[in-house]
Amino acid sequence: MKHIILATVISLFTISSLFSQVTPKPPKTPEITSTTKSSSYSFSFDTDNKEKNSSISIKRNNNIYKLTARFNESKTGVLKKLLVDKLGNSNLRVSGDKYIWTKIKNGNKLYECKLTENTLKIYADKEFSNSKTLEVMNALGDEVKDLISGSDSKEDAKRIAERELITAEKELVRAKNELEKVRRSLIKNN
Repeated sequence: MKHIILATVISLFTISSLFSQVTPKPPKTPEITSTTKSSSYSFSFDTDNKEKNSSISIKRNNNIYKLTARFNESKTGVLKKLLVDKLGNSNLRVSGDKYIWTKIKNGNKLYECKLTENTLKIYADKEFSNSKTLEVMNALGDEVKDLISGSDSKEDAKRIAERELITAEKELVRAKNELEKVRRSLIKNN
């Protein structure tokens, strides 16, 4: 009788340990479906004269274009004229001192632009906007930056390109000199 009980206990223990010791399946590795490319630009002008203080921030990535600017209210009129010239009046809604341009297509917001007496916010959704709309927003952002900062993006880009060209030419001269040294060394060793 002892042997039967012992055999039964051992059998039950073995069976229960076999079924309870199942190795779990490892989780699936998540797939990376997209990468994000992003660039940001920001500057601020901080002076003792509060009327001249300005800041602008531009963010671009795969999903959005976003511009946020603070400036002296004396620039509001010029910015409003620029926005009306670029975005028109058809999507404009005025609420007090706030001017809001919103473009919606098929229930999706393509862009929104809000201008108050000292702030400007532009948002464009790249998922729903076409390339023409995004080109307009990029160009508009550059013009806004120039108006607020008093700079000239095209002139700045030209100066940067000229500096890069001079640097590349110097590197080319150095590389040619290095190549000539190696040639002389090879000739001397042969």
